[in-house]
Amino acid sequence: MNTPDWAALRREFPTLAQWTYLDVARKTPPPRCQEQAMQAYCRDVYDNAGADAWSATNVADTRIAMAQLLGAKPTEIAFTKNTTEGLNIAAHAFDLKAGDNIVLTDMEHVANIWVWKHWESKGVEIRFAQNRNGCLPLEAFVEKMDASTRVVSTAYITYGNGYRVNLPALGAACRERGCRLVVDGVQAAGILAAPLSELGADIIAIGGHKNLFGLTGSGLMYCREELVDELKAPFLKAPVAKGSATARAHVNSQFDYVRTAHRFEGGNPNFLGIRVLRSGAEFIQAIGLRHIENRVRQLTTTCLELIKAAGLKTLTPQSWEARAHIVNVMVPDAAGLMERLREKHRIVANVKDDALRLSMSFFNNEEDLERAINAIKNELSGKSSAAA
Repeated sequence: MNTPDWAALRREFPTLAQWTYLDVARKTPPPRCQEQAMQAYCRDVYDNAGADAWSATNVADTRIAMAQLLGAKPTEIAFTKNTTEGLNIAAHAFDLKAGDNIVLTDMEHVANIWVWKHWESKGVEIRFAQNRNGCLPLEAFVEKMDASTRVVSTAYITYGNGYRVNLPALGAACRERGCRLVVDGVQAAGILAAPLSELGADIIAIGGHKNLFGLTGSGLMYCREELVDELKAPFLKAPVAKGSATARAHVNSQFDYVRTAHRFEGGNPNFLGIRVLRSGAEFIQAIGLRHIENRVRQLTTTCLELIKAAGLKTLTPQSWEARAHIVNVMVPDAAGLMERLREKHRIVANVKDDALRLSMSFFNNEEDLERAINAIKNELSGKSSAAA
């Protein structure tokens, strides 16, 4: 596959004509294909009374498209509202007892903490793997695990400094100890090319509004096929019996609950959000996830080099295997700096854990990074002037 024309792809994002956008870890500006998908949805509702827009077959086809993009089986994919909903399903679906424990980390987004807190009132202990200078090596998890550990839950890519957890190694450690691995995968989806099925996780929750180019209120949950029937919660449909007529791929009605991850979905799906997710998947597939990962690797490497040359400090690891698309910058008054970058320089960044967070995708370029680091330097030195 030929190297993509990154400049041409950048033009698919109208926001970038006016802004230096380095905040994809929060929200990603929409590509034109997202607008086109929404227009097609509305046109079908207006002209055809929703024959295509509200089609269960379209939902099934999107399930296939997302599975192909992310490296899973369609039967392992359930549509959700967001990452938190997927984590919430996982956090209520295991049969835990008093004396068991759950291992989280001290670098989790709050969404992957509070969904588990209800277990504490039932006598289940929640433990936290402690980071080592912004890193979460395998030992940080293992030292908190024992014979009573039933679940380990972690972000694949941490939201603050962008540390990448070694999921295959952690998954192997969980299997050796007979416990489940639940993952917040939202930051990695659409950036890293590793198939979900090869990460060693049992459940991976992913919101669609970041690098999958979906709408807020749309996402998905991957559940390893062997585990689909085992998850139980009062709000989950019971799985259909093996060998029954409905134990098949869903194609006829959104109200058919079958022997797949579809059993984690309830009621009408988000037809518009699912349609947009499919357009995003097709867009990403046309570029190639390997190309996207390689491009993000180049950009983040350049960003780290610029930070070092500017005499600034970061807690983002230098090794690509331990990071992804997020680079943080340790600065005083990060929140104030973020506002000045936006108002004076039209640079969009974010603040997490008291550090300025820069996050990028393939549509960014080296000029974006140079502009951002120069603006940061000038603001910190008091030499800044308003953007022209």
